[in-house]
Amino acid sequence: MKESMGVDRAEIVDVLVRYATAIDTKDWRLFRTCFADEVTANYSDIGSWNGVEDLTAFMVSAHGGMGRTQHSLSNFVIEIAGDQCHSLTYVHAVTVLARHLDDWIDTIGTYEDQLERRADGWHITSRIFRVTRTMLSPSLSMDSRTGTSGTSS
Repeated sequence: MKESMGVDRAEIVDVLVRYATAIDTKDWRLFRTCFADEVTANYSDIGSWNGVEDLTAFMVSAHGGMGRTQHSLSNFVIEIAGDQCHSLTYVHAVTVLARHLDDWIDTIGTYEDQLERRADGWHITSRIFRVTRTMLSPSLSMDSRTGTSGTSS
């Protein structure tokens, strides 16, 4: 029993890391494999989506203007009950805008996920992203090209 819990935990961590890898490589086919078709995702002020297609479409659009990104995950708290799982994961995301490499957004927060084991493995069925802190590059905080304050999303 304990051994199978260890296997499940490793498979769940793999789903979460696969998500970060898919975002950072913009591999949207891989991204879809992390989620159930009917996923609900709430990214606070950024928005909410129902279904993997809507979530993927948003991510494709949001990351279209990004250069390199890095999503680092840590502190995996995983509670498994049969074919259901609740996880809480720390995330540190750094995104660099493609238009100007000195423009970046640095966000830390948590992913609170519900996962379900299906015939083809574990999938995220629900995600809540909670922002702890967002920092903007000085060029975005006070856009020197326009003299206006930048905004965070």
